[in-house]
Amino acid sequence: MKYSPAKTLILFFIGLIAVGMVLLSLPATSNSVVGHSFFNNLFTCVSAVCVTGLSIVNIGEYYSKFGQIIILLLVQISGMGYMFVSTVLTLLLGKIALKDRRIMQEMFEVSSFNGLKKLLLKAVLFVLGIEFIGAVSLTVVFLRDFSFLKSVYLGIFYSVMAFCNAGFSVFNNSMTSFSQNPIVLYIISILILLGGLGFFVIVDIYDYYKEKRLHLSIHTKVVLFMSLIITVCAFIVFLFSKAAGGHGIFYLINNSFFEAISSRTAGFCSVPVNLFNEFTESVIILLMSIGAAPGSTAGGVKVTTLALVFIFVKSVLVGDEDYVLFKRSIPFDLIKKALVIFIIFFALIFLFSAVVILHEDNLRPIAVVFEVVSALATVGMSLGITEELSLASKIYIIIAMLVGRIGILTLFILMLEPGCKKKNVKYPEGRILVG
Repeated sequence: MKYSPAKTLILFFIGLIAVGMVLLSLPATSNSVVGHSFFNNLFTCVSAVCVTGLSIVNIGEYYSKFGQIIILLLVQISGMGYMFVSTVLTLLLGKIALKDRRIMQEMFEVSSFNGLKKLLLKAVLFVLGIEFIGAVSLTVVFLRDFSFLKSVYLGIFYSVMAFCNAGFSVFNNSMTSFSQNPIVLYIISILILLGGLGFFVIVDIYDYYKEKRLHLSIHTKVVLFMSLIITVCAFIVFLFSKAAGGHGIFYLINNSFFEAISSRTAGFCSVPVNLFNEFTESVIILLMSIGAAPGSTAGGVKVTTLALVFIFVKSVLVGDEDYVLFKRSIPFDLIKKALVIFIIFFALIFLFSAVVILHEDNLRPIAVVFEVVSALATVGMSLGITEELSLASKIYIIIAMLVGRIGILTLFILMLEPGCKKKNVKYPEGRILVG
């Protein structure tokens, strides 16, 4: 059978979901007063593996500490991603498949496999180091309100969830209990930002300052620029919305910044979602659709895809045949990939939204679209309708989460595979009217 990286990727996530289901079905994972539910475990497991955070139960009440730790591990393993997990395991064995080498070298633009190994190992160490620092910082803050052991547990839990951009919370109101605690909000915001930048952007920035390199890679520049622009615009929107108002200027600034960061990728809420008006909900839908950077723990079309789409539109409008970013010419094949991902993603939003709306005529259409985008972009933010959805709609949400986590990645990897042989037949040019 012909080797397929796409199939390997799918099997990795399906296998992780299967293992998670087995573990979450153990009696020790559930609070005895609640009991087990196969579908609740399935939904939670898929959401954890897809680093989404949507849930039809309160995991702080439904699952025991052991069950919550299983969810935490599923998020961590999946957040590290297929490339990390497969590479680390094979490095321990001392060998890796040649085709895997080629795929990862193409993805990460590393000229040699030894360079790739060093890059991946450095990235893994950075991830664990950032999560450790985040856990220690949050533990110190939580000590004001909780016991030492619970503070350590919460520190680890929220550090991993924030960096992996998964919106799971053991509190039934997400992060609204900490809306007036700026230290918690900013620590989690920083972790979300770092997780959304991507492992290799972090390593590139570190190498730039540590090794005093002449310049950052074009990928890092685009990610940083787009992330900055989107974050500033989102912050301004939340700042002038009424969602975080009524508690003073500092409360408004702190929570507007937190929501500007979290709503794009992580799904944590520091203000009640019922305070969002439809304009704010529409902006969040757009932010979730954009997502963060490739190689990160977040979903969406990715900021680099959006940048390439903008460059393409600009070039068409001004009649320029070159696609330039930061004084670098971008190959047209990357532009085509970006356009394909962009179109497919928004087509999937329309498809899933239409199907769920057909089953949920009692819910606001914008709330359904919000839920679908949150699932497809693996964000995890909800307007509170997840538990109200019918069984059929919950299944569609599960599929959307899987497609969001596996589908776009699979498409990207399939594009790296050698294409079919070009046909020798060339047809005459035809013209049709557009616009």
